[in-house]
Amino acid sequence: MLDLTRLRVLCEVARLGSMTAAARALSYTQPAVSHHISRLEAEVGTPLVVRHGRGVRLTEAGRVLVGHADAVLARLAAAEEEVAAVAGLRAGRVRLAAFPTATAGLVPQALAALRERAPGVAVTLVEAEPPESLALLREGEVDVAVAFAYDETPPDAGTGTREVVLSRERVRLLLPADHPLAAEHTLDLAALRGETWVAGCERCRAHLVHVCRNAGFEPRVAYATDDHLAVQRLVSLGLAVGVLPQLALSLHRGENIAVVDSPELGWRRLFAVVAAGRVPPAVAALVDELAAAVGQSDRGNQQHGS
Repeated sequence: MLDLTRLRVLCEVARLGSMTAAARALSYTQPAVSHHISRLEAEVGTPLVVRHGRGVRLTEAGRVLVGHADAVLARLAAAEEEVAAVAGLRAGRVRLAAFPTATAGLVPQALAALRERAPGVAVTLVEAEPPESLALLREGEVDVAVAFAYDETPPDAGTGTREVVLSRERVRLLLPADHPLAAEHTLDLAALRGETWVAGCERCRAHLVHVCRNAGFEPRVAYATDDHLAVQRLVSLGLAVGVLPQLALSLHRGENIAVVDSPELGWRRLFAVVAAGRVPPAVAALVDELAAAVGQSDRGNQQHGS
C-alpha cells in the first residue's frame, strides 16, 4: 500500500519540477521532500525522478505513478468533501419505515421540518407495521423504523439496534353515540363483554384480546381492519365497539362516536429504532424531528382536551 503523503509530495514535485519548490509549496524542508521521494522509490522498487539541471524530471515510472496518483488524490478529495457534506447535513440519505397512523400523523410534519433544516438530505418512506419495519431495519433495508408496542408486547428478537422512545399515548374506547354507556367518563371492560368488536392490526388485536381476557371475557371480534377511519365508521353505525390509540383520534374523530376512557386499556409506547452504535447525522436529525412532531401532537391533544 503506497503512502498517500508521499504520493502528494511526488505530484507536487512533478507539478513544480523542483524539490525545493515543492518543499516551499508544502511547507516542508527540502531534505524532508527528498526523504519522501527516496522512501517512495524504495516502495515501488525503481527510480521515479532524476536530476535535470537545477530541478528534477520524472522517469517513465514516475510519470505512470503520478498519473494514477492524481486520480486517486482527486477521488479522495471528492470523498472528503462528500463526507463533510453528510456530516454537516448538506447531503445525505435516510430510509424510513413507519406504521400507517404514524405515516399520517407524525411523519409528514417531521419530514417538512427536516427539509427546512437540511434541504440537502433526501428521505424515502415505506409504510410497514412494526414486525415488518423492524425486520427491514435489521436487514439494512431502512435506517429508521417508527414502531409501537404495548406493555405486554414481547420484545422484538434481534440485537444491534437501539430504541429511542418518542411518546406514550393512551388507548381509548369507542362506543356508538347512542350506546347506553356512551355518557360514562370511564368504563370497566367487563361492562362490554356481550358486545361485538372491531379490532386493528395484529399487534393491536393481540392487545385487545389480552386486556379483555384480564377483564374476564373473550371479545367477539367480528371485524378486523387496519384503517382507523373504517373502525370509526363501523362504530358510528352501531355495528361494533372498538379501541383506538390517541394518535389515530387526533387525525380524525368521526361523528356519532363517544370516546370513553378505560384504565384497563393502558398505554401504547411510540418509538424510533435505529442501528446500534454511532448514528449518522441525517438519521439523528430525522429522529429529532420525529420526537418534535410527537411533542407538538401531544400538546395539541392536551389543548383540545382529548
